[in-house]
Amino acid sequence: MRLHLFVTLAGALFATTAFAQAEPDVMRDGAWTATVTSADGRRQVARLELRQFTGTWHGPVAKVAGAKGGCTARRFPVTVQQSNASGLAFTVFGDQVSPACANLTVETTPVREAPDRRFEGTVDPGGRITLVRR
Repeated sequence: MRLHLFVTLAGALFATTAFAQAEPDVMRDGAWTATVTSADGRRQVARLELRQFTGTWHGPVAKVAGAKGGCTARRFPVTVQQSNASGLAFTVFGDQVSPACANLTVETTPVREAPDRRFEGTVDPGGRITLVRR
C-alpha cells in the first residue's frame, strides 16, 4: 500500500515538474505572409515563420546605405519583442546574414475584423506592413 502511494505521488510530482518546464504556447506562432509597402508605393512580399519568440523572415530586407549587393531571397533570423492581444512586434536581423543588409523593426496591431489572422503596422526602414496568417 505504501509503495503504491509513493509511486502515485512520485508520478504526480514528475508530471507537474514536466508541465512546468514545457514551453509556453505563444499566440502568434505559425506561418505568416508579410507585405511591405514603401513610401513610393512599391510592394515586397516575404514569409514569416514564428515559434516561441523566434523565427525566420524569408524574403527581402532593405540594404544599408551605400552597401553593394542585394538582400533579397534570403532567410533572416527574427526575435519577437511583443506577442499578445494588443500587438505583435519583432526585429528582423539582416546584419546577422550580411553587413550590407539592414535590420527591420516591425510593430503591428490586430485588425478588428480578423484579430487572430491579420495585423497592420509599420516597418522601419520600409513603410507600412500587413501580416496575414497562412
